[in-house]
Amino acid sequence: MSLRPRACVHLGNIVGNWRLYDRLSGPGGAGAVVKANAYGHGTAEVSRALAGAGCSHFFVAYAFEGEMVRRAVGPGPEIYVFGGFMPEDAPLCREAGLTPVLNSLENIDTWLATERSFPFALHVDTGMNRLGLRLDEVGDAQRRLGEHKPMLLLSHFACADDPDSDMNTAQSNSFAEACVQFPGVAISLANTAGHGLRAEMRRGLTRPGLGLYGGGSGPTRPEGLKPGMTLEAPILQVRTGRAGETVGYGASARLEHDTLLATVGLGYGDGFLRSAGNSGFGYLGETCCPIVGRISMDLITLDVSAAVPLAKPGAWVEFIGARADLERQAVAAGTLGYELTTGLGSRVERIYED
Repeated sequence: MSLRPRACVHLGNIVGNWRLYDRLSGPGGAGAVVKANAYGHGTAEVSRALAGAGCSHFFVAYAFEGEMVRRAVGPGPEIYVFGGFMPEDAPLCREAGLTPVLNSLENIDTWLATERSFPFALHVDTGMNRLGLRLDEVGDAQRRLGEHKPMLLLSHFACADDPDSDMNTAQSNSFAEACVQFPGVAISLANTAGHGLRAEMRRGLTRPGLGLYGGGSGPTRPEGLKPGMTLEAPILQVRTGRAGETVGYGASARLEHDTLLATVGLGYGDGFLRSAGNSGFGYLGETCCPIVGRISMDLITLDVSAAVPLAKPGAWVEFIGARADLERQAVAAGTLGYELTTGLGSRVERIYED
């Protein structure tokens, strides 16, 4: 028995989730955001599976991530790099066929100063105040670029998970205003949650991210999403804690009655958040077992009193998956599903299944 925690990555589920978002998209279809190691699921494996299913547009944060995707998917698909453009990126963009997303007038000037042997995309900020050209800079950008047209014009919703937010309409209108400066250029606005907004807000190429991996919650989450991974760890030891005794560092949990405790080989050294202490959970079979005490670097303690027949060394406990819902676990840890999956480290063995 391996004592390493493991993440079984369900490539078939990820492909199925992408197909669901592709159906919800307009004529532009759905791309795939595979930055941050495909949200912890494995850049090469996920990109290869999605390309095989017909996905032809991929998004990453950095050029080195784009190179990894290119090696996985071959020469056909488009690969966009969100983070901007520096002169040092030019050789990699050229050799790997990457499309940098220009986020500022400075980025535009830098691209214009290169050999310009690779295309670019343009990001317009419509309300995030994060990356992208301000609306009052779009005209200047168009004049600087002259005859050079972007492959894609994109923006990003700030409040798409709330379909009633006035921000969605305001951003959609601002983006339409910016698009007038670049007639005929392909566009991209909707992120994962944007697929649940009105049809005009899903126009162009859409960019599902966490939703591809089964994450997201709220009214914009479509029915039918499946988990992208099952995160499991083995029970190392089972013991009975007596009433009045404490569990873990800081004695943060005191047992009110005799309790069957299981020590599991998973911790914050593997990327499972320490904030889930005394609030998170694992599933042993069909039984939800609460985390007791603080999470250690390598270990978690569970109350397995309700799962006595299964509670033995070598049994595997599910912490993310079909039973241990990603977003429910994230709420218990005081965070979002994004952080739980992207934070999983190299000690967690990835096992890929179709």
